[in-house]
Amino acid sequence: MGDLDYCMNIIDTSSNGKISYSSNYIKNVPLFKIKLLNYQIPTENFTDVIFQSVASVENFKNFEICTDKNVFSMGESTKKALAVNDIISRCPPTPGSSGLAKLLGTKIQKQKFLIIKGKDGLSDIENFINAQGSFCKKIVCYERKEFDAYNSIKNQFNSAEAVIFTSVFSAQIFFDNIYKSDRKMSFFCISKRIKEQIYLMGFEAKIIDYFSDNLYNEIDKAI
Repeated sequence: MGDLDYCMNIIDTSSNGKISYSSNYIKNVPLFKIKLLNYQIPTENFTDVIFQSVASVENFKNFEICTDKNVFSMGESTKKALAVNDIISRCPPTPGSSGLAKLLGTKIQKQKFLIIKGKDGLSDIENFINAQGSFCKKIVCYERKEFDAYNSIKNQFNSAEAVIFTSVFSAQIFFDNIYKSDRKMSFFCISKRIKEQIYLMGFEAKIIDYFSDNLYNEIDKAI
């Protein structure tokens, strides 16, 4: 087990900055930007609304459609983002599409779902709902865009000893544009899916409880 008392340099690549860090142990360095997209509100009367990410909450403007609806969030960060807008949602114990599918169950044929998501975002939960014979539509309200250049960002990783990935996209950008093989780093992620995709890129990552009250301790235990 490691000892964080020596101020291990940790970088969180989340685009939404999950934590306002109270120490210098963890620094937030997003690796992509979020672009707002115009969207139309479907006319159907939905029973359930699903928000797939924090960005889907931050770039959605029509929360009145959540009134008297069952609202679901894909994970704890998304749930907290909705709470800021006074919207109570349910999220699975295990964040992600598979966890949400278990939470929804298979007896949802009489429900009508609206999914709020980003462009090129995962379609797993949409596919699951359709497979149950349920009605489903989606609103795409944002897209993730790489930065034009990564030279200045790359410098921020010069002394990094550990990097946290909250999405496959951020991992891809990191290994394509920032990673240097001569530097020793530990990699951490928040889900099995991200871990598997990082493995396919040729690297190992350890899963941590990103939503723990003590993220430092989570990293310490994983080292």
